[in-house]
Amino acid sequence: MVIPTPSEIEASVDHAAYERFAAGIKILLGFDLTQYKRPQVWRRANSFAKQKGCADVHELVERCKSDMDLRTAVRDMITINVSEFFRNPDAWESLRTVALPDLLRTGRPIRMWSAGCSLGYEPYTFAMMVKEVGIGADTRITATDLDETILAQARASSYAEHQMVGVSPARRSRFFDQTGDRWVVKPALRSMVTWRRQDLLRDPFPADQDLIACRNVVIYFTDEAKDGLYRHFTQALRVGGILFIGATEAISSPRDFGLLMLTSGIYRRVA
Repeated sequence: MVIPTPSEIEASVDHAAYERFAAGIKILLGFDLTQYKRPQVWRRANSFAKQKGCADVHELVERCKSDMDLRTAVRDMITINVSEFFRNPDAWESLRTVALPDLLRTGRPIRMWSAGCSLGYEPYTFAMMVKEVGIGADTRITATDLDETILAQARASSYAEHQMVGVSPARRSRFFDQTGDRWVVKPALRSMVTWRRQDLLRDPFPADQDLIACRNVVIYFTDEAKDGLYRHFTQALRVGGILFIGATEAISSPRDFGLLMLTSGIYRRVA
């Protein structure tokens, strides 16, 4: 099997066509695809267009103008809402043991921001975790996502059996009510979370956060956009605050952003 080089992958993108596609998507959905990695988006968009019986991505954009269901599907394709409760459990355990004790020692209410929260798995995972150590009442969680449709589902806080992967029987009993074939988050946990739409590439960030979790989101952005986000995340943290990123992600020069790596995926703001 021959694996293409990064330059070969980049060369496979029709940049003029991509610019036209990106312009159409910006008008249609408000997403700025110029700050996403082109090869990934181009490959995914072309494959999706073929699946939907379109000659190319431009026909896909045209059809979206009159087909709201297709428009929703395109939005979901771009935002890639894939997650689960306690995703990468070792990472969450590291957060619990490495970072949470220092946050508790401040004596202040903990302000946590889940950036790119998808269906709510991440903010509710953190909410369960802090409840288990007895501080849930003093924790305020802001959960944001670009996709308003996904946010509506997150606000409903109702999950099917297959979405409960990673939640132990004990946690199900403590934090969820079973209603038919759905698991609904209990009010005590729901009251900890505030939901709102946010475009990470355009909208202001919340300030004075103790913990920001943005996991498996920035991997789809260009290096320039990624660096800008890390800088803004650091500025949104209090000094001593924690940035929690994906298990397969890494910040190559954390000191450039005023961060210190504590362990894989966990960074503290030091300046």
